[in-house]
This record gives sequence, structure tokens and C-alpha cells, in this order.
Amino acid sequence: MNGMASVSIKFISLYKVLIYLVFITGFIGPAFFLIDLGAFHLFPFRILLLILWFIFLLYFFLNQGRLNISHIKVKHYLRFLAIWGFYAVLTLAWVNSPVDAVRHIVFLLAGISMIIFVVWYFTKLEDFRRLYYIWLLVLVPMIGLGLWNNLTGQHLASSALVDAPERFIHMPTAVFHNPNDYATYLALSIPFILVLIRHANNKMVSLWGLGLLLPTLYLLTVTYSRANYLAVIIGVAFWFLFLLKLKKKLKVAILSIVLVFLLFAVFPNQMEVITSNIGVQIGSLIVDSERQGGSIDVRINLLKNAFVFTLEHFGFGVGAGNIEYHMANYRVYDTGGIINVHNWWVELLANYGLFIFIGYLLFYGGIFMNLYQAYGKLTERTEKMVCEALLMGLVIFFLASISSSAIMAFGPMWILFAFALGFLNCYRVKQARGAGR
Repeated sequence: MNGMASVSIKFISLYKVLIYLVFITGFIGPAFFLIDLGAFHLFPFRILLLILWFIFLLYFFLNQGRLNISHIKVKHYLRFLAIWGFYAVLTLAWVNSPVDAVRHIVFLLAGISMIIFVVWYFTKLEDFRRLYYIWLLVLVPMIGLGLWNNLTGQHLASSALVDAPERFIHMPTAVFHNPNDYATYLALSIPFILVLIRHANNKMVSLWGLGLLLPTLYLLTVTYSRANYLAVIIGVAFWFLFLLKLKKKLKVAILSIVLVFLLFAVFPNQMEVITSNIGVQIGSLIVDSERQGGSIDVRINLLKNAFVFTLEHFGFGVGAGNIEYHMANYRVYDTGGIINVHNWWVELLANYGLFIFIGYLLFYGGIFMNLYQAYGKLTERTEKMVCEALLMGLVIFFLASISSSAIMAFGPMWILFAFALGFLNCYRVKQARGAGR
């Protein structure tokens, strides 16, 4: 029995190390060490997931097919993910482009796998504290790459801007395919920085947080991603209005005003350019909406086509990853040659139909509401810090997800949901232990 217990502890420890590496490589994606196998690509993130599955199955057989699931307190969320994965495979029966479907299913199963592993093996607060700091530590080289892009106009081979016209090459992409993806990543990272600054127990940590926040905000502005600008504004407003007490609100408001005045005093020209860019980009939303054939018109036509395809398939969806194929070949409304919907929520509806779409809304909304309810009961600093960042991140994701063109393959989304659901499960495990005393 002692030998088996020792094997079990070693497996769990190895799993945790591998999951930390999965988080790191999940941010990086296929930017480095890509192995091209033709229709399929291998890179560190996928290789690590395959290793995790191999070890999990080995552990399963060593325990004679027995698994203890008593520590899983979010079973209904995992059931939905299982149903979604099964339904995605089922859609292969009617898709027009099986290649696109298989690619989409691979992305989906990889994301679901990450969530399962985090929920299964991370049941202690310390695990999520480490994940929190991993997110921030990965952000450091991401900021460095973004500044390199912006200052030199040079990009990694994975970027869509490698051979872009001069006016686009200074838009940062870091390890991502395009500026919108990078902007969404930065937008989702801002809650982790703000909350770190707020809950820091010494000035050095606060200064480190501020040192991350300023370049992150700058890089976000030079991506020219309007949806992410608005997403961050809404996320910060939610944080300020619903997660801060009155005294903290006054403190944050005063410090923010002082910081803005200092930035304008020290960097007047740069701040004027930044604020001008933000104003122009947000103002262009109104201009585009009034101008026929503008980007807003195109986006509206993309959405209208997606709804038409959903109706034509009786609410069952066109099949995994097939919305772009239908947009290219069966569109009813002109989209100016653009075939990507650029809206995660509508893409989900068109690809997988009404049933999965409603299930996903309940999945997303359920995690958010349960974390929000838990937040008011938390007393430990690290718990509140993690929960606060996740809540703000989920709010930002709702709007930021209409900016990126390939959310299904977007690692930070899956990392955010794995983090949030895993933390919710950890909280419920702790509550159950407390109730059992």
C-alpha cells in the first residue's frame, strides 16, 4: 500500500509540473518549435497534452481502472464540455469541409483537456497562486516581444504582419498571428496586474505591477483593437463598481488621477499620441456605422449570414469549424471577401447550433455567477486576489472575444476558463472540508 501511495504522489507531482508547462506553452502556441506534419502540426503545448493523457491513462490502469472523483465539485460543467466534444465529432456527419472540422475539433479537445487536468489535479490554493504568477511572468517576455515589434517593425514568422505594408508593421503581435489576438491577450492580462497592485503586501510588488501595467496599456493602444479598448473599460468599471468597497474606490480613483497627471507631466507628447489614437479608434466606430460599406457594415453582413446558415441547418449548426467554408461559398450578404465572423459568440452558434450555444452561455454565466457569490465569502488575501482577477477577466472576455478571428485556437481563452473552473472547484472542495468538520 505504501508503494502504491508513493507512486500516486509522484504521478500527481509530475502532473502538476506538466500542467504548469502546459499553461506556459498554451500562451506561446505554435510560435516556436513547430513540427509540420502536413495537415497536422505539433508544438510544445500539444506534445505536453499528449504526455499528460499518456500518464493519466497509465495511472488509471495501475489503479485497476478505479478513479476517485469525490474531489470534483463542478461535474455539471465537465459534463457540458464532454457533450460539446461529442457533438463536435458528431457534426462530421454533415460538414461540407471535413478538414476544417477536424482542425476545429483538435483545438476544442485540446482546450477541454486543459480544463479537465486543472480541475482534476489542482485542489489547493497554492496551485492557483502559482498559476496566477505564471500568467504574470509569461507576460514579461510577451511585453518585450510586443515592444520589439512596435519599435523595429520586425515580427516572428508566425505573425501575419511579416510581409505587411509599412503602415501596419509597427502594430505588435508578439507570438500571436495578428494584432487583435495580441490585444485580447493583453486585455485579459490587465486584471491580473491591477489586482496584484491592489493586493500587494509590499511596495516592490506594487512597483513591479505598475512596471507591467504601463507598457501593457501602451501596447494595447497601438494594436488599434477597438473591441479590446471597450472590453477593458467595461472590465475595469465592473471591478471598480462591484468588487471595491467605498474606501478602496476613493483610493483607486485618487491614485489613478495622480498617475495620469504624472504621465502627462513626464511624457506629454507620448500621452497625447496615445489618447488621440484611442479617441480616433473609438470614434471610428460611429463613423464606420454611418458609412456604407465600412467595417461595421461588413461585420453586420457577416452576422446576418451566420444567422441565415444557422436557420438553414435547423438550429443544429453548419458543423465544427465550417462557418468560414459557408461564408466563402454560400453567403447571402456581401462581406467584401472576408469570411471570418470575428465574433466568438456568433461563430459558436453557427458552427454548433442553438443547443451548444445555450449550453456555453450557461457554462460561462454559471462560472461567473458562482465565482461572484464566492468572492463575498472569501477572507484570505490570495483567494480574493485570484477570484477578483478571474471575475474581471471573464467580464473582459465577453466583449474582447469579438475581436480575435480564431478564438477556438486561442490559448489564453482556454487558460482563463481552466483557471476559473479549477479555482471554483478548489473553493468548493475547501467548503466541503469545512462543512465536514
